[in-house]
Amino acid sequence: MIKTLIVRACAVGDFVLNLPALQALHKVQPHARFTLVGYPSTLELAREFIPVDGIYSIETAPWSRLFYEPISGWYFDSAVVWMRDAVFADNVRVSGVPNVMRADPFPQSGHASTHLLRTVKLAAPPLPDLWEPSSDEIILHPGSGSPKKNWPHFDQLALALREREANSQVKLGIPEGLTLVEVSYRLRHSRAYIGNDSGITHLAAFLGVPTVALFGPTDPRIWGPMGRRSRVIWKRTLEDISVDEILLAHGAHARTRVDE
Repeated sequence: MIKTLIVRACAVGDFVLNLPALQALHKVQPHARFTLVGYPSTLELAREFIPVDGIYSIETAPWSRLFYEPISGWYFDSAVVWMRDAVFADNVRVSGVPNVMRADPFPQSGHASTHLLRTVKLAAPPLPDLWEPSSDEIILHPGSGSPKKNWPHFDQLALALREREANSQVKLGIPEGLTLVEVSYRLRHSRAYIGNDSGITHLAAFLGVPTVALFGPTDPRIWGPMGRRSRVIWKRTLEDISVDEILLAHGAHARTRVDE
């Protein structure tokens, strides 16, 4: 059995963009088992896409020691370290891992996911199709990691959707206290999703849920969500995105569902 160490400490959206690279690695190493080091609550998403031996926090020993010294007592055949700084990867190498690849996780140009695939020199795998609509929920997610990314008219959108789609349950927000795996389950069984540039939006799109993503200050050509049923509305000023534009994009998804 091949044992591969993956080091990726990042937010949810960045990790979703990293999943195609992990899937590609698994495709070329079908017998490998992966150990992931980073932020465990985020890394749990990987279990749905690659075989995972263990998930560990980069902020606790022994892994945190690799920021300043090598460690001993474990063995891996290879490691992929997505970090700007080389110190951590150098200490992994000195710790006895024979094949260590380190790369900057942030692109100089092009889409972030394409860049991450390029760092491991692999082609993009097919996008997942895990959408299994079994509820009437249309999920609206008005939050994100930054107030400047938040479209300000979700209350108006919710009202318009409830008037147009009386048979749907329009949910404004996701209940607090859910793990990302629980959020993933809820998303994939919903009818559709509309949200800001956020990790949850990236996750919904990647799962194959019909997704409308609202972008303003962030360039979706670099950081946009990936998905079989994902649409992006991008305006430099988020307030310029109208409710009608979103309803039109959402309605196009509805026609796509009929076609499928």
